Amino acid sequence: MCPAPRRVFHGVVHTGAGPFAVWAIKHVVAPVHRLLYRATDGRAFRWGRGRSVLLLTTIGRRTRRQHTTPVFYLRDGARFVVCNVRPDGERVNPWVLNVRAHPQVGIRVGRDNLSCTAHEVQDADVERYWPALVSLWPAYEDHFRRGGERSLFVLEPLTG
Repeated sequence: MCPAPRRVFHGVVHTGAGPFAVWAIKHVVAPVHRLLYRATDGRAFRWGRGRSVLLLTTIGRRTRRQHTTPVFYLRDGARFVVCNVRPDGERVNPWVLNVRAHPQVGIRVGRDNLSCTAHEVQDADVERYWPALVSLWPAYEDHFRRGGERSLFVLEPLTG
């Protein structure tokens, strides 16, 4: 069996998104990220060059239970932009499906908890945000170039 392809982005080795990696992210990495994020108010996830993480809380499209996922984000004024690129051959990330089904989401940015409405962006807005998202996390471009599907959402904080 061939090992997963390895790529180096900014000195970090990334392996393919195989079944073990998907399992490890869901059951080990994401729970540890959520715990550390809450314990440090997000300070543990500021890696310079604008690489910040927020906690995105969605409502399960089938279970109606809350699910919280750490994701990279961009700021656009008061709005937040989040992205997922599904590698070719992989299933769609559950948070993407949940946001499409229930666009009312919660986010935690540092100590701040916000309620937001999510809007999936298309065409010109995708092209507007894409270079900054790739700069934020170069693996997005690699997965997309290899036939992946990208999903970008703008999270608009609710006022009131």
